[in-house]
Amino acid sequence: MDYLTEWTKSGVDAELTQLNVIPLDGYRPLDYLLYADTLPRLNTGRLSQPILNRYQHLYDGGWWCSGIDILTGNPDLWGCFKPVKPRLTSDERKYIKYEHPPHTPTGIFALRITQKIWERISKKYSIKIQPSDIQPHQPDLGFWRWVIQHPELPLCITEGAKKAGALLTAGYIAIALPGIHSGYRVPRDQYGNKIAKPFLIEQLQQFTYQNRKIYMVFDQDTKPQTIKAVNLAIYQTGSLLNQAGCSVYIVNWNPKLGKGVDDLISAQGQNEFDQAYQAATSLENWKAFSYHRLNYLADINLNTRYLSSIKIPKTAKLIAIKSPKGSGKTKRLETLVQEAIKRGQWVLVIGHRVRLVEALCQRFGLQYMKSPIISPDSGLGYGLCIDSLHPNSSVQFEAKNWSNGLVILDEVEQVLWHGLNSETCQNHRVSILKSLKTLMQNVLGGKGQVVACDADLSDTSIDYLTALSGVHLQPFIIQNDWQPSPDEAWKVYNYLGKTPDQLVKDLEQHIAEGGKPFVCLSAQKLTSQWGTRTLETYLKTQFPDCSILRIDSESLADPNHAAYGSMTNFNHLLKSYDIVLASPAIETGVSIEIQDHFTSVWGIFQGIQSENSVRQALGRIRGNIPRLIWIANRGFNQVGNGSTSMSCLLSSGQRLTRLNIRLLQQSDFEGLDDLEIGFQAESLLCWAKMAVRFNAGMENYRTTILSGLITEGHEIIEIPEAKKKPKNAIKSTEILKTKSSERPSLNELILAVKNQNYHAECLAVINSPNLSDCQYYYLQKQLVKTPEERRAIRKYELKLRYGVTVTSDLITKDDQGWYQQLRIHYFLTVGRPYLMGRDALIARRLMEQGQGHIFAPDFNRYQLGSMIGLMELLGIPALLKNPERDLKNTDHDLQTVAEIALKDRNAIKTITGIGLAKNSSSITILQRFLDKIGYRLTCVRVQRQEKKRVRVYRVLDPQDHRDQIFQYWLQLEGQYPGQFDTRVAENSLNPTPFKFTPNYIQLSLFNS
Repeated sequence: MDYLTEWTKSGVDAELTQLNVIPLDGYRPLDYLLYADTLPRLNTGRLSQPILNRYQHLYDGGWWCSGIDILTGNPDLWGCFKPVKPRLTSDERKYIKYEHPPHTPTGIFALRITQKIWERISKKYSIKIQPSDIQPHQPDLGFWRWVIQHPELPLCITEGAKKAGALLTAGYIAIALPGIHSGYRVPRDQYGNKIAKPFLIEQLQQFTYQNRKIYMVFDQDTKPQTIKAVNLAIYQTGSLLNQAGCSVYIVNWNPKLGKGVDDLISAQGQNEFDQAYQAATSLENWKAFSYHRLNYLADINLNTRYLSSIKIPKTAKLIAIKSPKGSGKTKRLETLVQEAIKRGQWVLVIGHRVRLVEALCQRFGLQYMKSPIISPDSGLGYGLCIDSLHPNSSVQFEAKNWSNGLVILDEVEQVLWHGLNSETCQNHRVSILKSLKTLMQNVLGGKGQVVACDADLSDTSIDYLTALSGVHLQPFIIQNDWQPSPDEAWKVYNYLGKTPDQLVKDLEQHIAEGGKPFVCLSAQKLTSQWGTRTLETYLKTQFPDCSILRIDSESLADPNHAAYGSMTNFNHLLKSYDIVLASPAIETGVSIEIQDHFTSVWGIFQGIQSENSVRQALGRIRGNIPRLIWIANRGFNQVGNGSTSMSCLLSSGQRLTRLNIRLLQQSDFEGLDDLEIGFQAESLLCWAKMAVRFNAGMENYRTTILSGLITEGHEIIEIPEAKKKPKNAIKSTEILKTKSSERPSLNELILAVKNQNYHAECLAVINSPNLSDCQYYYLQKQLVKTPEERRAIRKYELKLRYGVTVTSDLITKDDQGWYQQLRIHYFLTVGRPYLMGRDALIARRLMEQGQGHIFAPDFNRYQLGSMIGLMELLGIPALLKNPERDLKNTDHDLQTVAEIALKDRNAIKTITGIGLAKNSSSITILQRFLDKIGYRLTCVRVQRQEKKRVRVYRVLDPQDHRDQIFQYWLQLEGQYPGQFDTRVAENSLNPTPFKFTPNYIQLSLFNS
């Protein structure tokens, strides 16, 4: 066996190979492998004949590899042997590629290395090799002792000695396990029962001191069962390393580039691994992403482009279908719906977007419900949004009336997340979740069926639906693992710039050359520089002869817009347009199958949508045309405190709930004793799982989306940021021209369009008619509103909210979050006596809507007492009362404030959403809190203090006449406390005033 060639092909240094690998044949492999005292032997000490028969294949030879015993520093007796002719496993299904000493605990491969490799590693990590570190008499020259003594050195853990050799050759410190589960032990009794917690093997424990960084570099397999096994090993080993004080990271790469790390380096070069190493995911984020996985064993496993007729057993209750986008899931659902209707069953289709449900109902021949449903008759079907899944909706849905039918949950991952977290569901969330649970109990506990479909289907959704049903059932899983061939895969051009400028320039060029693009955008509001409204105006000025269709929630609901009612003939309508701009309103449920019309799909994703929503949006066009995308590096949305650890998210939320309840106890809120905060533990658990994976996706937005596209089988082609300013292929219009003869930059043009549109919209709102109370409530209840009606509603709400004349400045400030800043400032100062009344009123409304129950995340989201109390604890009110005071980082009281804040950074993040770095200065902390009320610090001078230059700051009053608004609120506060927080406002015009006691006692925020 030419072992040297084999190891060299794996990217291992030849000298390193010769230090650790030797060829063996004849009886010699037996001497290296069969040394355990517990092996069966004859009285003479000779090994028993069955053992010799089992290992007789070793006489044909092979190679042996062993390294250093980390515990002693001596050559390791334990190792592995790769025979030329491997034997079969006992079930004769596969060959045993590597043999390890039987009846002996497995160890690790800590290979001997050369002086040259050691020096390369030393230079890479800037850790000097001292003369005392080198021990010539040791087989490894003292290298591994040096590694153990320097916890600042990161360590890679892989599986298989050759992979460790490849990593060491590449300049990475690496050890190898003989198997993915070999890094830990699980204590068991003689019957195989687990009797204690798992623990790390002693060899790994040597590396787990002082927060060492550990990188897990396991194979990138493509077999579902192997992937599940590897993930389990990563989870268990990584968790134990984390508990031991290590920072653990997971290194991943595209399996097509190489299965093992040695394959990757030898085939693609070291630079490819360097990039994967730099992009490694923290264990916490990796665990969060694990809630995306489907680990259930498939009852039907397919690998087909389109789902064909599938025979589903009549006994199957919960049917879960995971199949790629555009693979015919909806077509298969059509068949199931028609079969149910023929049997005389009712069908209920539940979605998360109106357009999705409308499109599904059209496909299924069902009615989309906008009005009350009387008791469902046999053979009828309905569709509705999950927002309407409660008795007080316009549909007046009563879950108790629905049983033994067929429930369709298409895009189930997004439907459930919408029900658990969306703002549109928050007022009736408890009722919605109660209805969903009753529905699952009736259907799955009776003779009905639930069909849940999603291209990204996960255990999270299946476990949640099962838990809601309250019955023990085995879901029937249909999994289609089809991936496009290289010819069928999308070519996805990923623009790497910090802004989408270059993409938009290329989009312009594409249109100028006759291209017909379909453009996916993250936003539609006029405040968005890259939203549908802004780009529509910009492209109209650039291409006045092109027909442009804007599709967003406003255009779809505007009776005077071409997009209105387009779901019935969507594919036909699109053929009439050269350019289509689409918001997330149609990111799911719409299949665009027209051929030879669109020439490309473009996308600007700013970090608003979830990462799977982005991939859904790109898949609306079924044709294999180029995708050109720009993605923000990080998203800016987060759930809860933004944590990617489920335990941290839940525990911090529970502490905040208890704190808010303690603060409410100071009021005379009579219903507090009956408050049930433990509502539906299964719903809170599902919310937490989906929340941490959402947060992890936002934290690594671009990487996560691209990884998802690669997993789906698509090709990513990077477009580097343009270094030179490209020539102007298209001239700007007269409206957008500046006085300079030089054409303004694209960013300036887009900004000019945005500002022009926004100014026009502000004027339109100002000039809207003044609505009476009755007119306002009448328009609010209308499902379809014209732009004029929406503006009139906006004007009414602004006047009600602020009590001042509506101006462009007021509209701008409101769009920038001014109302939230003012409410915090108000309750921090003149409105402080009314804070408890406001919080108690909101708690009461949530309880009334939930019939005594609250969903903790919603409850915490709208309680202000904890935030106000925290700002008081940090002395913010005192600073506001003394604006002439000089503020310096060296002030003792400010240092005390910083000490308090930094000690409880996690609590502050949970309560206020403010993330503080460990080394944040006093001034930085103050500025972050002043941002919450629209104030800021300004540097007034720099002075000398103990031979150091010290900046001196003062609080800067924004001079925005907010006192006038505070007086307006005070005039009405005693009569209707909290009425301006309209997100949880009642529909009643004259709600019953809530009585409260203005006296209060300040509580500690950090001992709750």
